[in-house]
Amino acid sequence: MEKFVNILTLFTEGTSVMTVPEIAKHLHLPISTAYRYVSALKQAGLIEEAIGTNGYSLGIKILELARAVPKKTLQHISISIMTQLANKTGEIIILCGLRGHDGVCLEKVEGNHVLRVSHQRGATFPLHAGASGKVLLAYLDESERDEIINRIEFTKFSKTTITNRRKLEEELRRIRAQGYAESDGEVIRETYGIGAPILSQSGKALAALSISAPTHRLEGTKREQTIKLVVTAARRITEGLLIQEVQ
Repeated sequence: MEKFVNILTLFTEGTSVMTVPEIAKHLHLPISTAYRYVSALKQAGLIEEAIGTNGYSLGIKILELARAVPKKTLQHISISIMTQLANKTGEIIILCGLRGHDGVCLEKVEGNHVLRVSHQRGATFPLHAGASGKVLLAYLDESERDEIINRIEFTKFSKTTITNRRKLEEELRRIRAQGYAESDGEVIRETYGIGAPILSQSGKALAALSISAPTHRLEGTKREQTIKLVVTAARRITEGLLIQEVQ
């Protein structure tokens, strides 16, 4: 059984076709033994003759098995990247999505600071205030975005909260242009938030990845560095989801 597995793992994106002598050489097998293993794999549909060559490639059965592998959820793909980001920054990392016309906290990874901003899984929030909400809103389809904005009550949480439609739409255009959102105490005073979109293949926000911390810990070059880290982490999650879609 181990030899069969070893043969299958020789096939990669860069080495999609292999001859029996090549297989034998890689695994230090007699050619006659390699032929026997290859014949068995071919009979099972796990490898097949590569057209126009004297070699073999992975068979259709492999694709069928791949389709049967359960797809990872957004949270499963995100959690390790969120943990890495929390370790690098020391701050709480939040994964948010849409629930109706509100945002909802899907997952969080705590930072290592004693003084930190608190967020609870399952908690909902309006979309006109805070980095996560604005990112989710900015990357919606125009019709869906307009529908939600029409329902917003523009509750004022602090002096920096956006409280009218014109300013919100200007802010959403800016977010789409730069690829991330910032919040300077828009929901909780003296806290700073940075959020970036996790996108579908069509460019719609599936979720938002954000960091939240006391304002004094995200100032100057520290803020610039953190923006890059959050945007990069969100892009990595997006890539993980897209790779899964095409498999």
